[in-house]
Amino acid sequence: MDPYADIDLDSESVWLDDAWYTREELARRIKEMIEAGDFRVSRPSQALERLESALATAKPISVRLPADLLEAVSATAGRLGRPMGQLVREAVAYYLAAAAAYGAGQDAPSGTAIEVDLHDEAPPPRRTR
Repeated sequence: MDPYADIDLDSESVWLDDAWYTREELARRIKEMIEAGDFRVSRPSQALERLESALATAKPISVRLPADLLEAVSATAGRLGRPMGQLVREAVAYYLAAAAAYGAGQDAPSGTAIEVDLHDEAPPPRRTR
């Protein structure tokens, strides 16, 4: 399973209790819970920590795409209801996994299968804007 399936790096939000929350929204939710006397803030607090950790380790890059490829990526992301950044990250991850499997497969005994599982369950629906 993708450890960041419930984190949207593009909108900087995390999926919790059937909704997307940004850092500010989670901090506000935790504060409101405490002010209301509800000290069961463990889950929102952990979600906030996971989001902070994911954002701290993610590094932005810049990529130039030909117009036709950009149009295809944009259309596919729209059709899937995902941000383009997520689609590009998944494509790069799949490419690297396939390249590693192919490279390892050249050294592996004949008939040895190499299995790569990037996502074993569907991520929550992405935040729409």
